[in-house]
Amino acid sequence: MKILGLLLLLVSSSAWACWSIDLNLGIDGEDYKFQQKIDHDKKYALPLGPYILNLKLIKNKNKMINFEYKLEERKEKKLILITQGEEEIAINVKKEIYAKGEENQPHSIITLKLSPL
Repeated sequence: MKILGLLLLLVSSSAWACWSIDLNLGIDGEDYKFQQKIDHDKKYALPLGPYILNLKLIKNKNKMINFEYKLEERKEKKLILITQGEEEIAINVKKEIYAKGEENQPHSIITLKLSPL
């Protein structure tokens, strides 16, 4: 039991870190909201109305989080790319990402706030 306790002390607590994410997507005059617990270094696909937001959180060396995203729209049996990118965000700070749409696609605003759990 003592060995298990020592091992837990040696392993960084950030290895089990998870985040509470509050996310709003504004696109084509419509707003979609999402709130959930997510883990870093995992990919997520969030259905938001006719859109799918693929995201991944990656911890970086500056104690910031890299937010990778790809927004697609479902049309019939196809997925059409709206926008994609990567942003660096701070913890517990609301961040607005102005995502320029691909050619002939609408621009979008992704507002998010990450809080550690």
